[in-house]
Amino acid sequence: MCALRKAVADRNSGLRRLATRLPRQWLYQIGDDGVVFSEEQSRFAGLDATAVSAYLAFDAGATPEDLRACGPHTRSTVSRNTMAAIYALSQGIFPAEDDPVDWPPLQNALIANIALHNVPVLIEFPPRPVDELCRDVFRNCPAAAKPAAYKISAERATTGWAIHINGGEILSSLADEQLGLGFLHAARSVLYAASRYDVAFHAAMVGTENCGIMLSAPREAGKSTLSAYLLSHGFDLLADEPTLLQLDTGCVSSLSLPISLKRKSWTVLRNDWPTLEQAPIHVRSDGTKIRLLHPPSASRSTISRRLTRIVFPEYPPSGAACIEQISPLQALRLANDAGMVLARYFSRSKFEAFLELLCTIPAYRLRYASLSEAFSSISRLVNEA
Repeated sequence: MCALRKAVADRNSGLRRLATRLPRQWLYQIGDDGVVFSEEQSRFAGLDATAVSAYLAFDAGATPEDLRACGPHTRSTVSRNTMAAIYALSQGIFPAEDDPVDWPPLQNALIANIALHNVPVLIEFPPRPVDELCRDVFRNCPAAAKPAAYKISAERATTGWAIHINGGEILSSLADEQLGLGFLHAARSVLYAASRYDVAFHAAMVGTENCGIMLSAPREAGKSTLSAYLLSHGFDLLADEPTLLQLDTGCVSSLSLPISLKRKSWTVLRNDWPTLEQAPIHVRSDGTKIRLLHPPSASRSTISRRLTRIVFPEYPPSGAACIEQISPLQALRLANDAGMVLARYFSRSKFEAFLELLCTIPAYRLRYASLSEAFSSISRLVNEA
């Protein structure tokens, strides 16, 4: 088949690249499973073993009707909708995604007062007393010496406050108590748009002297609470959403934004972080109350740390605690489900470097019934590094 004409194997990672008929699109096999990547679109999609076989058949010229005619076994393992999606991938058509954000043009000659991951940003706070919530977000951000490339500001509107980046509105109808989190959202948006990274994860990054552990999980999974607990028990903090990875070094950058903690976490972490009791209360759009934790400098790393372990934590309401190692493709899927973002203009070589990194860094799914159990499990991973 054409797809098998050129195969490149990496003996260290077990990764194989299969050239396909479409220009600048490749199928990568990791064991029996696979990932399709389009350099032209900076998109990827994971495939299980059955889907890999179907993709190879389509790439060799088969049609969905050909595969459906193969017998009941094929029909039972691959549904009609899945078959259509795999066939579309073989034609370079990926599943629909949200429209990309159109960022306002950069403005020059602004005097920056903070730096977000080396991106100089001018923060224009609203008048008192609501400025206290906004300043709470940027309490530990260093001053920037260069002129600002971005300006984040709040303006009064008829239905509340509106947040702007470089004059373009990104949030509207915010109440006073929502302003701080609005500024935090804007700051993360600037990081995704302007900072240097290859892959951005919805994750926290903690570490020890010799080990960097990324905790990746969807919203509301307890990731931030777990990272705050780990900090109080000897770990350092690098970042809590986003976690920015550079593939050339395999390192995650240090960020100075706080950890967002919901009301239930305040009680759980009361003994570990008593200062939370006095922290300002922010309110999300859904009414959830948030306090921001600013770890002291002794618990915050100021330099990049190499990623050595990936953990996907889950806090189920019941069930025994356990930790299990997962495959690179499972890790890719879970990271993507949690909200992973590839940098713009992601090249084939970058994607291959990313896959090879996932093949060499152990990844685990952690289910824990208590923070102390999670700490014990993660500590064992550190000792094994």
